Amino acid sequence: MLLPYPTSVVMVALFSMTMMMMLCGGDLHKKIDITWGNGRAQMLNNGQLLTVSLDAASGSGFQSKDHYLFGHFQIQLKLVPGNSAGTVTSFYLQSEGSTWDEIDFEFLGNLSGNPYILHTNVITQGKGGREQQFYLWFDPTSDFHTYSILWNPLCVILYVDGIPIREFKNYESRNISFPMKKPMRMYGSLWDAEDWATKGGVIKTNWSAAPFIAYFKNFFVNACVESTPPSIKSSCTHLNKKNNNHNSVGEKWITQELKPSEVDKLNWVHKNFMLLDQEFDITWGDGRAKMLNNGELLTLSLDKASCFGFQSKNEFLFDKIDMQLKLVSGNSAGTVTAYYLSSKGSNWDEIDFEFLGNVSGEPYILHTNVFSNGKGNREQQFYLRFDPTTDFHTYSILWNPQLIM
Repeated sequence: MLLPYPTSVVMVALFSMTMMMMLCGGDLHKKIDITWGNGRAQMLNNGQLLTVSLDAASGSGFQSKDHYLFGHFQIQLKLVPGNSAGTVTSFYLQSEGSTWDEIDFEFLGNLSGNPYILHTNVITQGKGGREQQFYLWFDPTSDFHTYSILWNPLCVILYVDGIPIREFKNYESRNISFPMKKPMRMYGSLWDAEDWATKGGVIKTNWSAAPFIAYFKNFFVNACVESTPPSIKSSCTHLNKKNNNHNSVGEKWITQELKPSEVDKLNWVHKNFMLLDQEFDITWGDGRAKMLNNGELLTLSLDKASCFGFQSKNEFLFDKIDMQLKLVSGNSAGTVTAYYLSSKGSNWDEIDFEFLGNVSGEPYILHTNVFSNGKGNREQQFYLRFDPTTDFHTYSILWNPQLIM
């Protein structure tokens, strides 16, 4: 979780904008162009419904008529039912050029009875590597559900049915790139990705079940509409306060961040539905660390020959990190299970949880430390008030400019 963008910069962004436009529901013909698929994408019900289809010859897709620089984007989507393995249904924002920005919802199909995986990413200046994946807590094929992107100078927040699932904050002041200057269109598509989408490409598309069809409707936008061709010189000077009832964020979206109640919902999603294999890389141990249950569980083992370890795919500068952990049971004397943050270099910073094993019947000792510029000596040790080996317990690190907790 990154620091908010400086207030002075937010004000510059607000006052440099020249036009606000609000779009809501209704006829999709007015907002969207079908751009590829040779008839496989269709507008139905007088523009109230858009279908995209995929067969062995081609997929199909569409894009918004306008470019946007910041906005709140919302669409309702019903995914391909049954055996959708190898297919990807997408809803995303993307700019143009070789160093493009992009904000993604991608729904990875699966075999009948297995859940879809929601794949998300934020790409800046043509570079991604920020994937996060989630299971959905409902069947996305039986009815329409609402997927939203909030993008403003402060942050990007992705929502599913009004529940935040991901936040990407602006921290350009720390040289972390953010989609700040490139106008983007909204896109949607259904396409074949059998080489990677399902079980890493092991399960291929069953073309005998084609055509595969997904359904889109109710495209709402409250956004800064850019000129054509897009130019960063034209965007909003004021907020259109009419018809705010069409958008839950309303005129406040330009400075919207997660509310305290939404942070709890975000944590609920991350705790119960995020796939660990998109957050961590196993880095050593020669097979002694394993991802199980489709990335929901990570196990670590130790023997006389070697230890094991993993690390996050991303680096963080300030965050709140929660980890559920069940420790080695029985006689764990001499072992240390560690969960910690660490920077690189000889003058590293580090924040430690270290669980010191013990003989059977005696409690674990939790050893903590905070290093700065390579210097520690801030150890504190605790007995835990529970048995950490019988069930999972949550261990959290809150790290911000004011404190570590």
